[in-house]
Amino acid sequence: MVTDPHAALRGLLSGRLRGHDRRLSRFAESDWRRYADLLAGALLVAVRRRFVAGQDRSPVIRFVASARERYDATGRDVDPVLAEALVWAALGERPPVPHDAAAIVARTVLLLGLLEDEGLTDRELDDVLVAAAHAADDSAQGADRQQVGGAET
Repeated sequence: MVTDPHAALRGLLSGRLRGHDRRLSRFAESDWRRYADLLAGALLVAVRRRFVAGQDRSPVIRFVASARERYDATGRDVDPVLAEALVWAALGERPPVPHDAAAIVARTVLLLGLLEDEGLTDRELDDVLVAAAHAADDSAQGADRQQVGGAET
C-alpha cells in the first residue's frame, strides 16, 4: 500500500483530489508528520518565489484574500491573520507557525493559490516539490539541533 506523503502532496497540487484523499486516509502518524513538513516546505519555496522579505504588506494581504476567495468555500476555514503569519514566517519575518489543523488548512489554501497563479508545468511542479523536501529536511535538522542544544544548556 502506497502512503507516500510526497505522492499525496503531488496529487493534491496536480488536481488529482480523489487519489490525494485516498492516500491521506491511509496515513500513519509518521506519514502525517512528513506530509505537514512537506506542505510547510512547499509553502516556503512558493512564498519565496513570489514575495521578498521586507516588502510592503499590501501584496501579501491581497494574495491571502484572493486565495481565500478561490479555495475557502465557507469563508471561515482559513483565518486571514494566520494565513498572513504563514507568509511572513516563510519570509523569516515572523516565528514559524506550528503544524496544527488550522495551519495545515491555511498552508494548503495558500500553496494552491501560489502555484495556480504561477501556472507551473509538471516539471516545474516537480522542482518545487524537490525543493520542498529539501526545505522540510533542513527545517527538521534545525529543530533537532535546537533540541540537542537546549538539552545541553
